[in-house]
Amino acid sequence: MNRISILLASAAFATVASSAMAADAIIYEPSPAPVYAVYDWSGFYLGAHGGYVSTRGDFGATDDTFNGGLLGVHAGYNFQNGPWVFGVEADIARTWNEDDILGIGFADFGTDWQWSARGRIGYAIDRTLIYGTAGIAGTNAYIDPVVGPGKLDDSMVGWTLGAGVEHAFTDNWLVRAEYRYSDYGEFKPLGVATGIDVTEHTFRVGVSYKF
Repeated sequence: MNRISILLASAAFATVASSAMAADAIIYEPSPAPVYAVYDWSGFYLGAHGGYVSTRGDFGATDDTFNGGLLGVHAGYNFQNGPWVFGVEADIARTWNEDDILGIGFADFGTDWQWSARGRIGYAIDRTLIYGTAGIAGTNAYIDPVVGPGKLDDSMVGWTLGAGVEHAFTDNWLVRAEYRYSDYGEFKPLGVATGIDVTEHTFRVGVSYKF
């Protein structure tokens, strides 16, 4: 084999090797990384909640606390912009927190209903929402003397402020835990000489269905 033949054979071998390497590069391209969907909090929801209520009545010279349970329903609507979630919500609940005023037994004081209409703003971390809430709130307070006139009640309207956390276990089912403080103003129905300032702490847990 002469020198020219050797050079031609070497060039042919180099061409075949280069083609094989190019084919290998195409075959072993990496697969794209998987893309995971982020939960969407937008939409209407309806739910129920229960919890603990601690109502404080300020009788001027002294005050007393009336504790009990609550059970109610709520409904709202959310819309989402990036991680921020904005919404409105309304709720109503039955409360059981009657007790003797100052523990001396001459009258019972308590509330039997409460409601609120609020705005909500929260920050979503995928399926977990941390939020604050504020708006108007109302309650029906009453005083029931042992002697004298019958039961006296009055509907009061004030404000409420709170915070909570909510988690979506599925695309539709949500659970929440929430604390709220409410100031209802002064309870002073006809026949009561001295007004009673009424404030309240509530702790709630609930479940909602998002449509």
